[in-house]
Amino acid sequence: MNNNLAIATVLFIIGQGITWFSSYSQFFWEWAKEHTFLIAVTTAIPSALCFIYGLKYAYRYFQNGWAPRFYIFSLSFLVMPFLFWYFMGERFFTTKNILSFVLASGIIYIQMRYK
Repeated sequence: MNNNLAIATVLFIIGQGITWFSSYSQFFWEWAKEHTFLIAVTTAIPSALCFIYGLKYAYRYFQNGWAPRFYIFSLSFLVMPFLFWYFMGERFFTTKNILSFVLASGIIYIQMRYK
């Protein structure tokens, strides 16, 4: 894996994690439910910076704008299931989720293989 793609991947994973917590922590953490505005204000800039710089590195690797978009979307199918399972007790291993994961993995492969 190219350094640009590795850096982009790490930044996208961090950005997706921050975004997930800013949106979903209200459902399992009482403090977050009562402080949604504070969470929004404190997580918006870090998550935006992760995606902005992640796109910078992903664009260097892919040399176009569409591939990073597909890559970010597909990468979320690797990040989000773990967070939903760990923090909210939602199962990942349903037919719909597994098929979505397989399709997302295929998109990641295509974007990395045929840049």
